[in-house]
Amino acid sequence: MWERCSALAAVLMILGAPCLCSADEFAGKLERVDRETVTVRGGNNQSLILRVDSDNRIQAAPFLGKSVAVDFLNEQGVFRALRFRSVP
Repeated sequence: MWERCSALAAVLMILGAPCLCSADEFAGKLERVDRETVTVRGGNNQSLILRVDSDNRIQAAPFLGKSVAVDFLNEQGVFRALRFRSVP
């Protein structure tokens, strides 16, 4: 039984590690929330357009017009938002 649990834990670590390591972060002001995308403008007037699903769109809505940090994945040139956090 213990061997099964440790083997399962090892497989989960191996499969989950690439997702966590490849995430990037962008900080700026959340300017726009659309049905499929959000727009974040950084400090040097650089903007980033990220794809969002319905759950992330709902999560992003309270941050509209505020400073946020966005964790995202770059999937072959398409940026997909993972998480939004407030930045002081």
